[in-house]
Amino acid sequence: MKLSKLSGLVAVLLSNAAIAESYQSFTTLSYSKTDYSFNTPKNIYYSKGDSSSVGLYSQYFFDEKQTLGPLNEFNYINTSSNFSASINSLDSNGFSSYDAQESSSDSSVKNVSVGGEWITHNVILGASYSHYQFETKAPAYTIDYNDNDNIYSATLGYLVSDDFVIRANYNDGGDGDDSFSYSASYNLQLVDTDYIGFSYNVDEDFDIHNLSSRYFFGFAEQSYLVVGGNYTLDNSDNFFADDYWSANASYYYDDKTSVSVSYADNDFYSVGARYFINNNYSIQAGYNSVSGDKNQGESEGYHFSFSAQF
Repeated sequence: MKLSKLSGLVAVLLSNAAIAESYQSFTTLSYSKTDYSFNTPKNIYYSKGDSSSVGLYSQYFFDEKQTLGPLNEFNYINTSSNFSASINSLDSNGFSSYDAQESSSDSSVKNVSVGGEWITHNVILGASYSHYQFETKAPAYTIDYNDNDNIYSATLGYLVSDDFVIRANYNDGGDGDDSFSYSASYNLQLVDTDYIGFSYNVDEDFDIHNLSSRYFFGFAEQSYLVVGGNYTLDNSDNFFADDYWSANASYYYDDKTSVSVSYADNDFYSVGARYFINNNYSIQAGYNSVSGDKNQGESEGYHFSFSAQF
């Protein structure tokens, strides 16, 4: 009888809690392709084109990070020192017509970035460096442009607790247009691994405010759901300034298989899926589309990625 009760208790405790795995390094190889078109008959302007990108990103944490059940879900706030590096290449070509004058263009952007955060005595010291190489050719306008740029950033933060962090961020803009921003994140821990996370970001002039939230919870047997939202209030003088919101959700059938959807107020939506082949390797695929009447622009794209974590 006692054994039966103990077995039942264990079954309840494990019904929605897979044994936590631990990882320190994460590497992702990704590919994406996008087609777009833009049409403003009033201004006699039309353009279309496509772009493709390849990227390799890797991040290493000095302490092990434990999963919350799904193999790609971890605590909302990171408390471990880390180092990251990435290489990206973007190639695009386009065609445009303005007042009956037609032109074509080809461009490429290559980027190498390194960065990291050192966390000691609850103080966060972060820095990053990125090098960009640009190339654009538009024969109709006799444009043959080549340039490169370096961008630096720095972060000073403080972990008030494992569930509350504040940061001040600096970015030199690459062209001397320095800027600062400030952020805070809070994690409201619920039962077991369930949580609700909040993040707030604001620029140095307090013109652009961004608030985002993420709710992670488990239900049924080893099934999980993530619901997120984002809202940006833009009071800047920028010509393109506009308020913006988005929502997203992910459903985990188990700790290795998930599907996701997102939607934003500019008629952007995306769908995707991720599957872990084993505890270390996963594949991901997705599709996205924008069909906005606000700017007469349309685009659609897809992406694939392969990830390894140890």
